[in-house]
Amino acid sequence: MATNFVEAASQGVGSIQPLSVIRTWWSRASRTVSSAMCGLGGHDPLLQVEQGRMFLRCTTCGYETPGWTTSARGPRPRFGGDVERHRLN
Repeated sequence: MATNFVEAASQGVGSIQPLSVIRTWWSRASRTVSSAMCGLGGHDPLLQVEQGRMFLRCTTCGYETPGWTTSARGPRPRFGGDVERHRLN
């Protein structure tokens, strides 16, 4: 039984857990305040593009709109034409 006590005593008591609790609380509080500011004055949208998706993200609170999906499909030609006609000489 003495070995269990020695092992428990050898592990230091750190302040990591209370510091992480404070950081978690602070991040929650800052997110709440920024979303309240957006609720009062409106979002500050900024166009964001990721792979396969385009959306608006608020720079203040991080809110994202559903956005649009993008694909590799390009525009289709509507009229056939002579390629040589448009070539510069």
